[in-house]
Amino acid sequence: MSGTLGGRRPLVIAHRGSSGVRPENTMPAFALAVEQGADMIETDLHRTRDGEVVITHDEDLAGLGGRGEIAETTLAALRTLDAGAGERIPMLDEVLDEFGARIAFNLELKRATGALYDGLEAAAIEAVTARDLLARTLFSSFYDPVLARLRELEPSARVGLLISRRYPHEAVARARALGAEALHPEAVLVDAALVESAHAAGLAVYAFTVDEPDEMRRLLGLGVDGLFTNFPDRMREMVEHPRGS
Repeated sequence: MSGTLGGRRPLVIAHRGSSGVRPENTMPAFALAVEQGADMIETDLHRTRDGEVVITHDEDLAGLGGRGEIAETTLAALRTLDAGAGERIPMLDEVLDEFGARIAFNLELKRATGALYDGLEAAAIEAVTARDLLARTLFSSFYDPVLARLRELEPSARVGLLISRRYPHEAVARARALGAEALHPEAVLVDAALVESAHAAGLAVYAFTVDEPDEMRRLLGLGVDGLFTNFPDRMREMVEHPRGS
């Protein structure tokens, strides 16, 4: 079994909160992730037409019963949509006010359909720094220009580069060029060579999204530094009792 970077215990990262049990990216999902002992919550940031930072996964509103996309919609209009079980789409400010002092966050910066969000990076940094949470917040994105812009605005920002099957090329080199501290690869891309290469470059490896125990064991055995999971209680049990899980 390979070790994690620096021998640290792997992080339990709640993917969109405890989203295997409660509606993803909602306040109840985040509350349950805290209750279940997650180390970090991953969530998704978008910016509305009137400049508010909101939390939901997709840029379009079809999955929430709406039309169009977030970049074209006001916060007030978004608040009329159902994020699941009657919950409303939360604002980043609300989430940080409620949970920011209780658990670390991985804030994924998304994009609109046709372009990057104007001002999303600055707004996210402002929300985090205003609450003195910069040092414990990890920003991530699939889009290198987003992370480059974020680092320009705040050189001390902690960043992680997301990697999927759609564009896995030169992952470690790209992450190093961005000054990232972590690589966030899709689980299917993770093998011993990737973990070894990332660790040699000083990069932590946080794989997404892993819910099945056998896949958790495979990745933890390779020495990944954390897993994004919809069931943080499942991974917490495995990390704390590896022989009995």
